[in-house]
Amino acid sequence: MAKSSPHFYRQTLEKLAEEPPTTKTALLRSLLPQIQLALRSGKTLKQVWQRLAEEGLDISCETFCRLIRRSRAKPHATAAASGKSAEASPASIQATEGNDARDPLANLKRLEANRPGFHWQATKTPR
Repeated sequence: MAKSSPHFYRQTLEKLAEEPPTTKTALLRSLLPQIQLALRSGKTLKQVWQRLAEEGLDISCETFCRLIRRSRAKPHATAAASGKSAEASPASIQATEGNDARDPLANLKRLEANRPGFHWQATKTPR
């Protein structure tokens, strides 16, 4: 088996993913679904932190809360198995379809047409 085959690299990455996280942020990010489950069951962040600290997590309550807040705010999407996104966005599809007659003001026109609320557009009357 050649070492440059994709199968070899795939196995190496799978072994790497099975190893425990090396940073506290990565550890909390990997535990986030279980932490959110505990929070939905009525526990507070402080109670979750206390229980984890009893089990050996060496992190302050303030840092724990900050890391959880950041992890919740930033969704960390994983790449698709093929290395490409699962679906192409509609904007990229439109960009590839009509490159010949590209309108530089298309976004502005679309936003102007879809503005919510009432907007008066006065017409000029001849004098």
